[in-house]
Amino acid sequence: MLALGVTSSFAQSPEVAGALKALEGDRLGSAREALEKAATSSPSAENQFYLGYYYLRLASAEEEGSPKIAEYLDKAKAAFDKGVADDPKGKFALNKVGQAGVLLGQGKLPEATALIDQALAETKSRDEDVLWRAAEMYTLFTKKGQANDPGKAITYIDQIAALKKHKDRPEYQLVKGDAFLIKNEGGPAISAFEEALRLQTDPQMAALANTRMGRVWKRGKNYANTQTSFNDAIKADEKFAPVYWEFAELWLFAGNYKNAAENLDKYIQYSEESPDVTLRYVKFAFLAQQYQKVVDALTKIEGKVNDPDLPRIKGWSLTELGQYQDGANNLETLLKSNPKKVYPDDHRYLGIDYRELKQDSLAVLNFEKAAALGDTVFNNYEEIAKIRQAQKRYGDAVKAYEQSIAWKESRPDRKPTYADYYREGIAYYYYISTSKDSTVIPQAVATFDKMGRLADSTVKSNTQLTEDQKEAIQAIANSTPLWQARANVILSDRSIALPYYEKYLTQADSVKNKREMVEANRYIALYHFLVTKDNDKGKEYMRKILELDPENAEANRILNPPAPATKPKATAKPKAGAKASTAPAKN
Repeated sequence: MLALGVTSSFAQSPEVAGALKALEGDRLGSAREALEKAATSSPSAENQFYLGYYYLRLASAEEEGSPKIAEYLDKAKAAFDKGVADDPKGKFALNKVGQAGVLLGQGKLPEATALIDQALAETKSRDEDVLWRAAEMYTLFTKKGQANDPGKAITYIDQIAALKKHKDRPEYQLVKGDAFLIKNEGGPAISAFEEALRLQTDPQMAALANTRMGRVWKRGKNYANTQTSFNDAIKADEKFAPVYWEFAELWLFAGNYKNAAENLDKYIQYSEESPDVTLRYVKFAFLAQQYQKVVDALTKIEGKVNDPDLPRIKGWSLTELGQYQDGANNLETLLKSNPKKVYPDDHRYLGIDYRELKQDSLAVLNFEKAAALGDTVFNNYEEIAKIRQAQKRYGDAVKAYEQSIAWKESRPDRKPTYADYYREGIAYYYYISTSKDSTVIPQAVATFDKMGRLADSTVKSNTQLTEDQKEAIQAIANSTPLWQARANVILSDRSIALPYYEKYLTQADSVKNKREMVEANRYIALYHFLVTKDNDKGKEYMRKILELDPENAEANRILNPPAPATKPKATAKPKAGAKASTAPAKN
């Protein structure tokens, strides 16, 4: 009949039909078990196709760059190749379509197209299953390094509708909707999925169509309709696991980790706790910041799946849970086992572990490695600076803060703030104070100047600040000349720090900044006592100190010196030969 080009749709065995339904519901273990059993007990070309199809679907669902993609494609190819070998007369063209799907997963579009064209020629383009699966193959793979052709997929589905004898199956419309979605044509995609919903005859298909519609709405950032479609899918079939996965991703994107985790748990409940599903759960749970669930789930699949990212995810999660020693041990093992595949986060998390374990040298070493690998998310230089500051290695802290600011300037989503320059300036100040290195004073003064200007502009431009926040930031801006003065105090030329202290007094708060104002007035007073020799001017500033701090010992001593002690009258010496008196002296 195929040779004559008569329309035919292969009847699936109940086991295969059940397995495909399990596959759509992400009950992957049951699907694999049933399909492998069918392919082994009855090694027909048809059963080989569906086993290969199972692995194709797994490959298409993997994250971009996952090593599992190649593994699944190899398994799919083995099944399709066996199916072709078991069909010497070429009566079952679907295995050639499956072989083309493998080539598409490998990014080999011309080779895949040639095989599909061959399968269509053999069936004279009149076999619904061949047209349908060929169309589906062209929509399965959408990631970098893979290939698809949504235009041909739509053409093949339309060819089915043009056949004199054909079935109106919702599965065809799902493929057509997927093809439109690849083309970024949301309206036609929704129409196709609505048609699938109209044609469906069981709850799972209704849930599947609604879930696909929700994906389209999510792509278009219409989140209200996204939630409506996902909720409709749950109403149709509350045990349809994929919709909970989609819902979890939606909440994750919205930053609602609680709802994301709840939907993730329902996904596990209604899918199947097989190693493959748990592997997906682990990766998603990590993104949802459910680190304890990650660690707990990993214990169930250790030794059962081969994924190089699992030790990495475990190490990161242990660190997030505050289990720093275990986290460090895990990550050290990971880095030794695969030194060529290292991510910035591997060293960043290891740096955090060692920082918390008070192993500063190892912490700095790993933060430096993370930065060198081009970490674009985490500011490793700032962590290094904090450690160096705590170690009182102020020169190194200055360098790290400079690198931190440069890192932020290079990022489109982050810019240095007044706080960054404040921290760098403080590091400069302590470095100058301890090393007496006057050569870096100009850099310190310039850093504090940037701090003040940024703080001032923040107050003026940020309309979201509360009054208390504005006041606190403005206080930092007003402290600029104080810090510039302090940076200059080691110089023998006292006149350089003088104008900074004088400027500070004009903008300081006499209630909140008494201590700092005493410092400024004292410096100016001593300047006049020691440099200009103007004692009256010096005393004027000492009096200002007493206005701020009446008990100030130094100002009181200078302005109110104690009366000089009077010398006691000398006792008359007795005349020579006179007898000393034995009477007691009068008080």
